[in-house]
Amino acid sequence: MSIVKDLRRIPPCMRVFFSSLRMAFRFGVRQTPHIRFVYLLLALTPSPAFAHARLLKSLPASGAHVASISVIELWFSERADARLTTIVLRDRTGATFPVSKPQTAANDPTRIMASVVAALPSGHYTVEWHTVSSDGHPSQGQFSFTVAGESGATASGSSQGTALVAPPASTSPAPAITEQDQAAASPVNSLARAISFGGILLVIGVVVFNLLVLARADRIGSELVWRMEARAATVGLSAAILVIGAAFGRVFLESRMMTSMPGMESMDMSAMLLHTLWGFGMQLQIASGFLAAIAFSIAIPRVRFAWLIASLAATGLAFSPAFAGHAAASARFPGAMIFTDFLHVVGAASWLGNLACVMLIGIPIIVKAASEDRWQRVSILVNTFSPIALGSATVVVLSGLIAAAVHLQSFAALWSTTYGRVLLLKLGIVLITLTIGGYNFRRVQPQLVSEDGTTLLRRSAMLELAAAAVIVVITGFLTGVSP
Repeated sequence: MSIVKDLRRIPPCMRVFFSSLRMAFRFGVRQTPHIRFVYLLLALTPSPAFAHARLLKSLPASGAHVASISVIELWFSERADARLTTIVLRDRTGATFPVSKPQTAANDPTRIMASVVAALPSGHYTVEWHTVSSDGHPSQGQFSFTVAGESGATASGSSQGTALVAPPASTSPAPAITEQDQAAASPVNSLARAISFGGILLVIGVVVFNLLVLARADRIGSELVWRMEARAATVGLSAAILVIGAAFGRVFLESRMMTSMPGMESMDMSAMLLHTLWGFGMQLQIASGFLAAIAFSIAIPRVRFAWLIASLAATGLAFSPAFAGHAAASARFPGAMIFTDFLHVVGAASWLGNLACVMLIGIPIIVKAASEDRWQRVSILVNTFSPIALGSATVVVLSGLIAAAVHLQSFAALWSTTYGRVLLLKLGIVLITLTIGGYNFRRVQPQLVSEDGTTLLRRSAMLELAAAAVIVVITGFLTGVSP
């Protein structure tokens, strides 16, 4: 069959995932169910993924007294894009003083600098800044300092304004909820992200269903496999169209959010698309979505190499959330975080997207065939899927642990912020999903050789998919909330 031949032409990134999947499965099957459950809980331990580039410290520091100032420096929680950053210096009367074009420090991608063009007279000054982080989220803020002259300088500043005073992290006030925070977490923006995530998981899940499940379930019968493959291509085409529509919707909503932000009214959306990793991620998502739509369209009539093209598109879609999200904006190990996020997305799709294909495509086709051994064939299909789901969950665990090690800041945010409370809600739904999946694996799967067992599996698995859909919706909201 063509899907078996296409296995030899899987893109390198997907081959890395499949290799990781095999290693994870070998590791996972040697553990008891209780140990595997603990691993999954560790992976789900919340780790802040900053929704916006927050100002961590500045030079001069907020409230500082300096003799003079020649440069303004800003340190952010994420990689900010200097080309989309504006810094305005005003005195107490509102008059502006010229500063140079912002630039990123060569040795620190989270540090933005701008030189003060002329010497500042003594007085009180305010710095207003607007920026866009690499993940596409706009943010803004301001702070004040005082130029006291040589005789009035205090220990909080030097004669050149090069001293830096920032409040200790333990006493820093929690960031206020700004208009851009509210816009990013609005129902419309959250829904667009959720639709995007759901579509990506389903597209990748369709590809994995064909490459890992159908290619290994030859005892089902070639005719049924071909029918499943054609149905999967149809579902994949619909999911690809959904991804494309969601991507254009996110670009439109991002443009509206940017232009409504004070100081960013003149921002050209093309600058966002061309000069930020968020823009690259959205371009990758749109291009991969179109490529997936073409691949699935020609896969329906069984055109050769169709699933190879689909796997290439799935690889691009798996990377797109990392470039359009917090992984690429990470101040620490951005390259490793992008690849970790890629594994996380593919692992989740191979688990939940693949489950959707098994329940909505594979089992209905087998049952409608009305053959005497249809329940045995259902058992073969589900038994082929189960180790893949286990290995995928382990990949999700390992990638989650890596992300937690890089991003984890404080457990107190779990109950003290909106972000933390929403994350706890998501964790609760995930635990429900795991409970249903464990019940299916332990209690239902051994009964699949009968009609009653298949009926019970379909009911419980639909509950599992419903819980997964809720998780996707919560994730869409969570990625727009500042911790």
